[in-house]
Amino acid sequence: MQDKKKYILMNIVIAFAVTMFFSCQSKKITSPDYLESEEAPIAEAFEVNLKYTDSGRLTAILKASRILDYSNRSFAYHEFPEGIILDIIDEDGKVSVVTSDYAISYQETGIIDMRGNVDILTADSTHLQAKQLYWNQNLSWVFTDQSYKSYLPDGTINEADGFDANQDFTILNSRINDGVMFIEE
Repeated sequence: MQDKKKYILMNIVIAFAVTMFFSCQSKKITSPDYLESEEAPIAEAFEVNLKYTDSGRLTAILKASRILDYSNRSFAYHEFPEGIILDIIDEDGKVSVVTSDYAISYQETGIIDMRGNVDILTADSTHLQAKQLYWNQNLSWVFTDQSYKSYLPDGTINEADGFDANQDFTILNSRINDGVMFIEE
């Protein structure tokens, strides 16, 4: 009888212990919110100064205060939330400068979307200002459907509601133009 009581008491203690074991919850240690978010970039860089070369020749210098790398996404991109300064160097060593308040570069398509005070000053002194500008690196083509203003070296001023051009601006298709042009007689 004593063994039977001992056996029942032991089963009750085991049942109670098992119940307590499975009813307890462990406290999950969480990482910071920015690591858990699917919206977070995979990397972030500050005060960047990238130099691009082609066959040993310096072709461009990209400066940015901050770059967010979203290459972990299905449609990978790099975001420049504080803008860019891009120096493009031609084969003769002449420099054209592109600046904007914000930019985003899509790896898959090769398109760069620049927004806010987009300013281009080419090596031949052509100056273009726009609210937004797209650059298709694969096609070497620049375009916008926003208003822009351009100043050519000969004093010509052009304002329009959109354009598309090759990146050298030797081919330019502009819409709804208004401007001043100087013509020699």
